[in-house]
Amino acid sequence: MPSALLAAVLAFQVPQPPSAGAIEWQAPAGCPDRRALAGAIAGRLGREPAADEVSLVGRVERDGASQYHLDLRLTVGGHAQTRRLSARRCAALVDAAALLTALALDPTAAERGGPTDLVAPEVESTPTEPEPPPGPEPAPGSEPAPPVTLAPEAVVDDPAAPLQPPEPAPAPEPAVVTADEPLAPAPPPRKRGPGALLRLSAGFEVGTVPAPTAALELVAGVLWRRARLEFHGVHLVPQTEARLPNEVRVYLLGGGARGCARLSRGRFEFPLCGGAELGGLRGQGRGPGARAATGLWAAVLVSAGATWRFHRLLGLSLAAQGLVRLAAPSFDLEDTPEPVNLFTSAPASLRLLLGLELRLGDPR
Repeated sequence: MPSALLAAVLAFQVPQPPSAGAIEWQAPAGCPDRRALAGAIAGRLGREPAADEVSLVGRVERDGASQYHLDLRLTVGGHAQTRRLSARRCAALVDAAALLTALALDPTAAERGGPTDLVAPEVESTPTEPEPPPGPEPAPGSEPAPPVTLAPEAVVDDPAAPLQPPEPAPAPEPAVVTADEPLAPAPPPRKRGPGALLRLSAGFEVGTVPAPTAALELVAGVLWRRARLEFHGVHLVPQTEARLPNEVRVYLLGGGARGCARLSRGRFEFPLCGGAELGGLRGQGRGPGARAATGLWAAVLVSAGATWRFHRLLGLSLAAQGLVRLAAPSFDLEDTPEPVNLFTSAPASLRLLLGLELRLGDPR
């Protein structure tokens, strides 16, 4: 009598959820944990599986900002199989692992589902190193379980290596698997701050000093996804204008700022910029009564160019800059009866520059 009573008590005990030994789960921060996976398995199966029914080992790795990979090893009734699943959300991998586990325990689990369809990214499944099951033959006369299709965003795409024992040909209409409760939301994408650039350019310029000359430009800037802000310094190599017996040697030191739109295609970027430039235009006179003088240089600037990103951090840039003079000094020779002009900058000038660009933390 005591033995019968004890057997009756044991028969009606509620099975415990899978233990830590039955489910081993490793996932990065922000992914559902082992408890969430055990709950998803119970929801799919309609009950909580016993610890000795299933052995699950899963490891999730993050690849970049929007891709996760799951290495899954599942053992049910001596039948072991290894799969590799990929998805854009970690929660989708948890639900796919729960569904595969439930189907391995009960092929009819797909017939049960809640009112909420899954909304998850596409899940790709690839079996690796499958182990042949020693399990028993399917019972004669049993009806095949209906085929299982995850919602359009989460599809198991390899029916040739199912976890459950082989079944007869599936029915033509697939069943949609649903979840009783919504899965944990994916962590929000990490926001990236602006990047920085440093560029050294050289080329030629015509219009600002007496003759075409070499130009050197150093640029530092801030990068956003669709725009950038640049601060530049420029030096024009001195050139000479002669009115014998006098002459004047003129050069420019200046700087400015410009804003640019970033238009890109593949490895190429096409910046369109506009800004202003200020500096000092200095002339060194030679001859009777000559002296040095410096005057204000001011101009508005527009530029267009192309940058080839041949490395993650480096790019080669080519730019054409047009400048319209707002202010520039006139270098005159004080003579009688009236001063003689030695040189005045042209109303507009042009620069062509080739440079090497370094980018740090580009948000593209």
